[in-house]
Amino acid sequence: MSSTTGVQSTGGVWSWPNIIGFTMEDAMIIILRDKPDADIVFLPVGSPVTTNDFRPNRVRIFLDTIVSPPRETQKKTCWPEFVGLSITQAVPSILKDMPNAEIEVLALGSPMTHDFRPNRVRIFVDTVAQTPMVG
Repeated sequence: MSSTTGVQSTGGVWSWPNIIGFTMEDAMIIILRDKPDADIVFLPVGSPVTTNDFRPNRVRIFLDTIVSPPRETQKKTCWPEFVGLSITQAVPSILKDMPNAEIEVLALGSPMTHDFRPNRVRIFVDTVAQTPMVG
């Protein structure tokens, strides 16, 4: 597949300098067209990057501006009405609002990455659901 914006090498497209200034959505479309298996990660400009964590399908996009789309096109990004509900109640409703959501369930206070992924939704829990047992 030929790229109009990506830098090509014998291993495929590995850089997209011509998408600087594009919206996140437009950048994702171009990158996924050139590299369909890309795991796209959004990070603020200046974020530290570890070089010993190489993944051939990861593409990091560094953002310096966050803009808000017009009110009528905004997608739901938080669900305060689900505080106090069970995961089994919250997940189907979140997926109804955002069908492509990758939902992560984390214990309250768990360490987490600070990268931005527009399809990730994190649910934090702090209730013991079963009797704790040794073993």
